[in-house]
Amino acid sequence: MATDESVVRRYYLFRATNAAGFYLPISVLYLLDRGFGLGFVALVQATFSLAMLAAEIPSGYLGDRIGRRASLAVGSLLRAAGMAGYAFVDTPAGFVAMQAVWATGWAFRSGTGDAWLYELLARTCDDDEFARIKGRGSTVLLLTSAVTAIAGGLLYGVAHELPFLLSATLAVSGVPVLYTFPSVRVDDADADAFTVREAVRMLRVQASRESVRWLVAYVGLFYGLFGLARMVEQPALDVLGVPAAGLGVVFAAFKLVSAGAASTAGWFEDRLGARGVLGLLVPVFAVAFVLGALFPVLLVPTFFLYRSVRSVVQPVQNQYLNDRLADVGRATVLSGVSMVLSLSSGLLKLALGGIAERLGPLAFLPRVGAVLVVAASLLWFFTRPVRSGGSTTGVSGGGAAASD
Repeated sequence: MATDESVVRRYYLFRATNAAGFYLPISVLYLLDRGFGLGFVALVQATFSLAMLAAEIPSGYLGDRIGRRASLAVGSLLRAAGMAGYAFVDTPAGFVAMQAVWATGWAFRSGTGDAWLYELLARTCDDDEFARIKGRGSTVLLLTSAVTAIAGGLLYGVAHELPFLLSATLAVSGVPVLYTFPSVRVDDADADAFTVREAVRMLRVQASRESVRWLVAYVGLFYGLFGLARMVEQPALDVLGVPAAGLGVVFAAFKLVSAGAASTAGWFEDRLGARGVLGLLVPVFAVAFVLGALFPVLLVPTFFLYRSVRSVVQPVQNQYLNDRLADVGRATVLSGVSMVLSLSSGLLKLALGGIAERLGPLAFLPRVGAVLVVAASLLWFFTRPVRSGGSTTGVSGGGAAASD
């Protein structure tokens, strides 16, 4: 099937409205400047992860029941509300509440967004193009975030609240773009049959499959590591003497490098496959954290590294999962996966935030990174988290695919 370039271009435009650049380089600094410590930053960021966890299944279920566009529109509006509210609250409870609203909005796009794109391509283009178009969409998102990150760093010096208000405006602008796409709902008969009970059964069936369960566990360790790294990167750069305006430039550079990496996702998948791409995570991060422990300044290139790796891994990981899921309930299962990844990140932040505050960011990250990489290497060798075969198992399947 020929690719509908008009649909693809509009998808890239919608991805641009999800850019996080305005607030990204100053979100932690904003809390530190208000007198909070790194322990409270860990609590706030853990709240984000755990609120996403609580919202994942309801948001994915709604995506399967009410349609992808409506679910994604709700997500955009909730994210805008959380970001705008962040500019006006000034109490610990207020920041925690806004993080919960913000996270709920992100949850509405996590599993639903990938299911929507996969089914949109299946109906208008070619779902085999998912990894390539998802990767290029991520490139557009990252480039937009790079430009807005520079602006956010500069605007923070004008008024601390401006980056959050502009981020909210950008999120709202994505809603009208969504409604230019054709509807991509599952067949009415199937949708009527997909009840809450079937959703729970779907998750149980997929969790029983080794090709899904161990992949999520393995990737979950690295998502936890990414979350911890993002928690300490702004304080680390501050310790190294980078000012607020400079943070915008650094985060723009993060996004530009990540954008280049995201555009190669399809290339890596074609040449290495999911097993090759995901198998490289252990040796790559092992080397990075050994060097970071010996020479703390080398943690700066590690910040570039983990962002670039995630940009490549995410579309490959989701292609692997999509190929093993049926259309009915796809968003629910992908939201379940995001739920586990959010749980991994949130629990690690809650458990280790106090340690990060005591050790300081430059000493903390290499130590925790080494522990998580060792755990991931053991999981890789003893469970084989990435398996061959791409058969699907739906609600009616009742069991694991033969290739598991």
